[in-house]
Amino acid sequence: MDTIVVTFARLVARGILPLHALSTILRLIVGFLLGATLGVALGLVMGRFRWAEDLLVPMVSVGNPIPGLAYAPLFVIWFGLGNLPAVLLVGFAAAFPVAVNTWTGVKAVKEIWIRAAQSMGARERQLFRMVVLPGALPWVLTGLRLGLARAWRVLVAVEMLTSVSVGLGWLIFGAREFLATDVMLAGIAVIGLVGLALEKLVFEPLERFTVVRWGMLTG
Repeated sequence: MDTIVVTFARLVARGILPLHALSTILRLIVGFLLGATLGVALGLVMGRFRWAEDLLVPMVSVGNPIPGLAYAPLFVIWFGLGNLPAVLLVGFAAAFPVAVNTWTGVKAVKEIWIRAAQSMGARERQLFRMVVLPGALPWVLTGLRLGLARAWRVLVAVEMLTSVSVGLGWLIFGAREFLATDVMLAGIAVIGLVGLALEKLVFEPLERFTVVRWGMLTG
């Protein structure tokens, strides 16, 4: 344990861990934002329009259980090596759980809320903004959490497969070649710490200022 702590401190002091962590976080943020945007949009459309539900739900249901890494060879063939396939694969993998949970949340919105808004003259855009999206938000947040976890798992592994020059996945797999378990564990520790930071600094405040504040969940 002492060796791991010393290695962690040494890698941080030399700027090695921050460099790799920053590169991975940037890929995660860009890819996850793409996937989250796509997933929420698909989920909203599937939940509100029957034709979209009939068309897209089977496709999403087939793609969701497939591990993200199974798509990695295709993304490498289509987009080459480097950052682009890694970012796109992260977004693609994260979109599925976000879409499924958003769709579930939209379907769970009480019909009486929608009818009440329509009776007061609300149009489709207002229904989305004022009724459907707030009502589905607890499920959307759950989907975002699941999508982020899936994005992390995919990204760390795919960083080696796509031959990026820097990143936590590259650091861990590179340390494996030299049997440097202390470096590997230091990289794994950073992954866990970043995940914890995202939960505490992003999701919990977002949940607190939305669904908890609105009385949809207890804080």
